[in-house]
Amino acid sequence: MITVMPEAQVLEGQAGETAGGASREMADLTVGELLAEPPSPERSPLFAQRFPVPVEEYDQLKTGAREHGAEALAPEDALAVQLDEEAAAELSEENPPEDEIAEGLAPAASASFEGISQTAFRPPDCTVAVGPRQVMAAVNVDLVGYDKTGLQQFRWANFTAMFNPVLPAGAQLFDPKLAYDHYSGRWIVCIAARRANPQGSWILLGVSQTSDPAGGYWIWSTDATADGATASGNWSDYPMLGFDTQAIYVSTNQFAFGGGFAYAKLRIFNKAELYSGGAGGGHTIRWWDFWGLRNPDRSAAFSVQPACHFQGTGGNPRAYLVNSLFPSGSSLTLWTLSNPLGLWSGGAPTLTSTAVPCRSYNLPPGAVQKDGGTTRIATNDTRLLNAVFQAAGRTQRLWTTHTSAYSWPGDTEARSVVQWYEIDVPSHTIAQQGAFGAPSRHYFFPVIQTDISRNAHVAFGRSAADEYGHFRQTGRLATDPPGTLQGSASVIAGQSAYTGGRWGDYFGIGRDPSDSRTVWSYGEYAGGGNTWRTRLNAAKY
Repeated sequence: MITVMPEAQVLEGQAGETAGGASREMADLTVGELLAEPPSPERSPLFAQRFPVPVEEYDQLKTGAREHGAEALAPEDALAVQLDEEAAAELSEENPPEDEIAEGLAPAASASFEGISQTAFRPPDCTVAVGPRQVMAAVNVDLVGYDKTGLQQFRWANFTAMFNPVLPAGAQLFDPKLAYDHYSGRWIVCIAARRANPQGSWILLGVSQTSDPAGGYWIWSTDATADGATASGNWSDYPMLGFDTQAIYVSTNQFAFGGGFAYAKLRIFNKAELYSGGAGGGHTIRWWDFWGLRNPDRSAAFSVQPACHFQGTGGNPRAYLVNSLFPSGSSLTLWTLSNPLGLWSGGAPTLTSTAVPCRSYNLPPGAVQKDGGTTRIATNDTRLLNAVFQAAGRTQRLWTTHTSAYSWPGDTEARSVVQWYEIDVPSHTIAQQGAFGAPSRHYFFPVIQTDISRNAHVAFGRSAADEYGHFRQTGRLATDPPGTLQGSASVIAGQSAYTGGRWGDYFGIGRDPSDSRTVWSYGEYAGGGNTWRTRLNAAKY
């Protein structure tokens, strides 16, 4: 039930719970689990429905996105050119009109090494978590731990093996997300599961029992078809993971089993309840769900990103989420979650939304690639790809980023670019924002993370008619001119055209808690022979 307010809306939710849970360690794996065939990549046609419109309509929108948009065109003298000093032979990096020039290069890499190589799944869905001594990386559907020099320290057989004690029979896992909870020294693993017959959908959640990512995990399977305690005919796709001092937040896009987008949903878990653990039928965990989320303009919200929060401990702080409008818009929706653990104190949390005006964004075109012919790299849509909340004194900012379209004057078609935003949370306004790209180049799947000094790091993919799909990074110092990023640097070059399936669906990024100044990113690049590969990269200002 929704109450409309002048600039915000308040959403009510409902509690839910599940019995069970298990403890799982790599030492528990049987010979059969270790030797089992990898999970099948075959998916129901419903898995092609990842957007809030039918696939046919989405394909038409993407085709139209290649055309120059009149509103994005600007006279030549309005462009501020930002030189990419990484390689003089490359085209310069540029910020679209109204953005200022930023001198300097991307932050220097302090470590860079190969990640997980291609599995049977496309796309990989890269996600990363960084602890004091280890880095944990995951794709569909593998999970590997490294030390910070790139030495592999452990590897689960796959996510199916990890969650086997609580995984419903016949369910298929997809879309992993990882996080390191720097407040509690715990590792968080989240992944979706779906079954076509009989129909079912679950959000699986694991938390490490100690600070050791190679040790035991408490694991649960929670019914994703339930909205609170109310049954629905919908399944969860594209889980998004956030956390703060009190709770773990998982938001999803809900689709009908019969096809079609239904609504966005947020599920709140109590960290203390999860970290205490428990197993067996006598063990119960609870959650609070909000569903049917709508933007202030009453359109359906889509891909609502919960933030990873960096703030002081104590009290009962608010949590924040954010989303863009689909497929285009000139505002973001900022969600404020008050009293997140209200369920556990005899009350209820409150979720409100407010529109934050920003520069316009539009559905990005598919990315041209070297030797790709007519096959373009999928850049998906304008959904926000991650969110970071940082509180430093009275300064409370939320950073987020996504892919958009931009028409460069004189270019032959529209290109995909990185757009990023820093939102001043108390005032619900944009503190700064920017767009980043270059003529003839396509930029896609950006992720953003700040360090303790409010310097920002951005990682993304890039391709062009003379470039294979590859992994790049850039950033900005807190003292750089507002609205600008520094010239980007290549993390690793692509090796061949990639025509075998979707790219993405996301890259990973995380702050290193050992110094709070190093940021790790995890991204995809095109390997040899039409394969995907992944790379881990650390950078520091």
